[in-house]
Amino acid sequence: MKRFLQIVAGVAISAGALWLTLRGKDLGSIWAAARGADYRWLAPYVVILVLIHLARTVRWGILLEPVAKIPFSRLNAVSAVGFMALILLPFRVGEFARPYLIAERPRLRVSAALSSVVVERVADGLFMAALLVLTLLAVPEGTPGLHFLRVGGVAVFGVFAGLLVFLVIAYRNRSLAVRITHRLLDPISPRLAERASGMMDAFIHGLRLVPSRSKVVWFFVLTAAYWCLNGLGMGLLARAFGMHLAPLQSFTTLGVLVVGVMIPAGPGMVGTFQAAVVLGLSLFVPKEVLDTQGTAYANVLWAVQTAFTTALGMFFLFSRHIRIAQIFSAPAEIGEELQVEEAQYAAEGDGASPPTSP
Repeated sequence: MKRFLQIVAGVAISAGALWLTLRGKDLGSIWAAARGADYRWLAPYVVILVLIHLARTVRWGILLEPVAKIPFSRLNAVSAVGFMALILLPFRVGEFARPYLIAERPRLRVSAALSSVVVERVADGLFMAALLVLTLLAVPEGTPGLHFLRVGGVAVFGVFAGLLVFLVIAYRNRSLAVRITHRLLDPISPRLAERASGMMDAFIHGLRLVPSRSKVVWFFVLTAAYWCLNGLGMGLLARAFGMHLAPLQSFTTLGVLVVGVMIPAGPGMVGTFQAAVVLGLSLFVPKEVLDTQGTAYANVLWAVQTAFTTALGMFFLFSRHIRIAQIFSAPAEIGEELQVEEAQYAAEGDGASPPTSP
């Protein structure tokens, strides 16, 4: 029933966002713009998507390396299938697929794998929110929607900055982070607070081993390369629709897209994806172009990214590195495994000891 309600809610959000995107527009003109696009630009964009996949896969391996050296073949397969799950499953529950699929008990526990994904997300969120705030400074004052986007960018940056502060506190003082979690939830439900603080204790254990300084540098280099490739690719594909976006405009649109797809939606992030791209383009593109080429571009961009991610995931889905049933059970089983690991750490006398610096 819970999964059914998630799907229904996600589909409703997607449908609403898609309706807002297409409301009042001539669907025939949008279809004509999509059919008339110059798809020669599609080939270099697909190459960029391959480079994006490789960059984020290698980057994830850097975060896991202090705990376990994962062979690239396994890392690549899990990364491909995990991002396919993220794209296809509603309410972003696919985020749990990668840490659960990559875990190798007891060498690489779920807590460490989950921690690596959280660190990834915090780094990505901070990078893109900061980039969005900076690029929006170059947009002329009075542009419709500019104030809303600036407020949203600052809010997202604040959220991820707060998460970063919490991760630092958790890394330096594990017991304090567990107590904070318990006190925040205790007024709502003592039982929930007890369970969540225990799971948090196990999760924080995964933060205790971090890469060396040189590896941290490479992590941020790959993060910058990953997002630069995304912005470059979006700008290239826009040329297929006769829109010549400057780098600043491409990265602004990318930043709005990243914030937009954070909204939980239906499978494929359909609706929220297109709405965010159109909103970003509206800062630079005339309305008559936005309502035809711009909207067609948003839908083709979504279709290409979804098709590429799905095809890549399906290619590795039946490899020896993947067990399909794990993908759907990952959210529930990660919670159960974190509880088991918390009990193990407590039994080992490692429940609240502060981590040692790398």
